[in-house]
Amino acid sequence: MARPMGRARLPHVLYGSYVVLCLAALVWPVYAWVGERIELRVLGLPFPMVWAIFWVLASFVALLLYDRATRRREDP
Repeated sequence: MARPMGRARLPHVLYGSYVVLCLAALVWPVYAWVGERIELRVLGLPFPMVWAIFWVLASFVALLLYDRATRRREDP
């Protein structure tokens, strides 16, 4: 019988799921469906560059949240 997921494992599972989502958004076929639009420009940059920059910045924020969640649990 499966054990219920403890609250201590939740940040690890959420961050792991986010990493898989980020990987899927930056490789084929998801990137081909969403991010491959050369004619669209955002702030003068082509959309594929903006798509990649968005995921890098979102990964940074997710890593900060993950660090904060795990550090809070480790400190007494």
